[in-house]
Amino acid sequence: MNRITKIIVLLLATAICAGCFKKEVQGTVLEIAVYSKQSADEDPQHATSELVAYAFYTKKGEKWKVETWEDALAMRITNVNNPSEVRSDPDVIGTWDADNEYQLTLDLRAKYTALVVVDKDNQLFAYRDYETPMNYPVTPIQLHLYKSSKSGKANGWETVNPFYDENE
Repeated sequence: MNRITKIIVLLLATAICAGCFKKEVQGTVLEIAVYSKQSADEDPQHATSELVAYAFYTKKGEKWKVETWEDALAMRITNVNNPSEVRSDPDVIGTWDADNEYQLTLDLRAKYTALVVVDKDNQLFAYRDYETPMNYPVTPIQLHLYKSSKSGKANGWETVNPFYDENE
């Protein structure tokens, strides 16, 4: 090979290898758009009452839940597999901005988290275990909290309406 061909091959090899050593970043800014409705015949709309969101960093395979309305208010979660293990000091507390499409924002920097969202005005809450993506700076998701619905599961969330009244 002549000298120019060798230089071109070396430059190409260097460029290709440079892509192999990208820094991987764990975590994401989780943006949550919360929708609510007061009655069954109402259309869902962006939640306007102030919501609280918090997260706990957890370990792979752990399952966490919020046992009661009082626990949701106290920012307390319980390990499903070991109910004597209770945590009440969140690693992240989200920010609320009613004017944004995604009203809640949490900056998550661990691979595994337990997320909780609380609607104090409507006495509703939701929780889920969540694995943060690698190299994904912002993750937008949705949550539907309906005062007119019973507790249930949807899109990875366990939604809880502890004061559900089917007559409302």
